[in-house]
Amino acid sequence: MEIIFEFILEFILEGSIEISKNQKIPKWLRYSLIIFITLFFLAAIRLILITGILVLNQNQFIGTLFIFIEVIILFTSIIQFRKTYLLKKKGGKR
Repeated sequence: MEIIFEFILEFILEGSIEISKNQKIPKWLRYSLIIFITLFFLAAIRLILITGILVLNQNQFIGTLFIFIEVIILFTSIIQFRKTYLLKKKGGKR
């Protein structure tokens, strides 16, 4: 069951990321996929943060580690999002 869930989730996310980069796809579909992908990753990052805060009461080191990992993932996600969707080189190429 885990393999099926992983396959479906990977198929949907990877397909959505590739479709959202393609300029031939209609804008309404690309933008909705970008919003879907962004919300999914923000939910995963928020889950790591909540886990870190809850674990912080039990074990300060592990809780701090989770929060630190969450901050690193958040910053790298913002950089990757800007590089993929917002920054465009001259001539329409990325």
